[in-house]
Amino acid sequence: MALEQNSGLAAVGSEAPAVLRGLAIAADSVSAPFFLGLASAVFLWGYDGLAFVLGLGAGYLLLQLLIAPVLPQAGARSLTDYFAVRFGGKVPRVLAAVVVIVSMGVLLIAEVQAAGLVAARLLGLELASAIAVAAAALLLCFVLRRRTPAPWLRGALYALMLLAFLAPAVALSFEYYGLPVPQMAYANALWQVQGLEETLLERDLADPAVLKPMLISFLSLSPLNFLGIVLGLALGTASLPNLLSRHFMTGRVRAARWSAVWALLFAVLFLSAVPALAAYAKLALLTLIAEGIELANLPAWIFTYGKLGLVEICGQAASDAAAVKNACAALPDASSALRLQDLRLDPDMITLAMPEITGLGPILLGSLGAAALAAALVTADGPLLAIIAAFGLGARGASEPSPAPSAAARLAPYLVAAAAVLAATLAAAARPGGFLVVATWALTLVASGLFPALVAGLWWRRANAYGAAAGVFAGFAVALLYLVGTRYFAVGFFETFEALSSAGPTARETFGELKQAWLAAAPGPGKEAAWMALDAHAQAIANWWGVKRLAAAVLALPVGIVAVVAVSLVTPRPASQEAAS
Repeated sequence: MALEQNSGLAAVGSEAPAVLRGLAIAADSVSAPFFLGLASAVFLWGYDGLAFVLGLGAGYLLLQLLIAPVLPQAGARSLTDYFAVRFGGKVPRVLAAVVVIVSMGVLLIAEVQAAGLVAARLLGLELASAIAVAAAALLLCFVLRRRTPAPWLRGALYALMLLAFLAPAVALSFEYYGLPVPQMAYANALWQVQGLEETLLERDLADPAVLKPMLISFLSLSPLNFLGIVLGLALGTASLPNLLSRHFMTGRVRAARWSAVWALLFAVLFLSAVPALAAYAKLALLTLIAEGIELANLPAWIFTYGKLGLVEICGQAASDAAAVKNACAALPDASSALRLQDLRLDPDMITLAMPEITGLGPILLGSLGAAALAAALVTADGPLLAIIAAFGLGARGASEPSPAPSAAARLAPYLVAAAAVLAATLAAAARPGGFLVVATWALTLVASGLFPALVAGLWWRRANAYGAAAGVFAGFAVALLYLVGTRYFAVGFFETFEALSSAGPTARETFGELKQAWLAAAPGPGKEAAWMALDAHAQAIANWWGVKRLAAAVLALPVGIVAVVAVSLVTPRPASQEAAS
């Protein structure tokens, strides 16, 4: 079909060198949300933030060892096509298509959010306007690239991303420690950060309840939640539809294996620099606070991002010096110096602002922003192509005829892409969460819904259509219920599953009091405020056994695996096995 000819997937297929295919695969998974979000997670959560880094790295390894070597033998051209070819029947393919459409739609939201933030910073626009502009540019890039595919574009993009990310880390490593290898030098920064944390506590510039030491583990995440995030990202990366499409089209096992090896190598270069960049940004910020900087002398970057609503001081957006002064003066323990507990940085802005936080020049800010924007605009066509293929408008299987497409058939993929981008833009404008969080949700849905059936189909001949359908449905349903229920219906979720929540007696009592206050409030602003307080508290305690939303894979994956195995064992063998016997 037309989309197959113009999709660019085959452009980085079997005829391209393994190095180029590896760069393209790395670009697909290290897209803008992860490019900008990983260092932010380590910056804010310290050791616990490494769950995101380890998850992506493990996903590459799983892809290389477990999936990529056998995909070329599957006889399919896309993930949904694989479910139809391997299991037969419409039900497994339809269910897989639903998972792909929903999960890739969520990933597209994260892409639009990331592109909007970069556009807002570089173009000086309001965040909502920047999201709209970025979405329009994203769709335009998709249309243009379908007409003029460039085989080397994704590989060049990832090389640009890697250079833009490593440049500030190398510059800071050399400036601070005389060693231009951030992966080796940043250990010194960690010890300095630890010393500054102690200094801030001693000088009352940090509240012990707010400060989370960077080197202490499991302060933000329990071990179970840490594992859940790693599992969701690892298995989601290993079964990411737009990433697997490159392996389906490779054609040869050896080529698929080497492209995965190169992808792993390029990903490790990026992932190994993430903790260093986070440590340098943390060191610069804590040094600024330890110097006792006055509120009247705050650096310009605080107000730049404060105007976008991404930096708050004393509970108010740091739009200018007057706003900061008034907000802090209203506190009962007001201080003329900046304190750690008074400052709140949105996770989305930290990596982008890192050159400014550390005092590097505007050139590095521009290059980092340009690379992130390019990543969002170019790699977003991966989720779009996966959604289009899920609707049956993508590449055909090798054995299927390829008739000349009609005008409607040529137009349909672009209409689906436009609808997907529009929906993602509306959702991104509402900011359902930080873009790293939203991207993690997407990979969690992929892992929960697709990974058990995908791996069973590749490695277990007994897996059949009934088991695959049950595994996809059960895993995806549990993950979706948990993500949506604890985020958007937290009050009802907690009341329904209160017995499974890890909330203590005090938290349960507070929930009851807040609900009574909401029920008793008169209609109007007061009732809305009471509901917001109730919903915020419910989101904090609505869970099963203390599992956070980001770690939903630890609940959904076992359900999917058990469903695939149990249903396959109690239903007839696949037709191919019966014929062989």
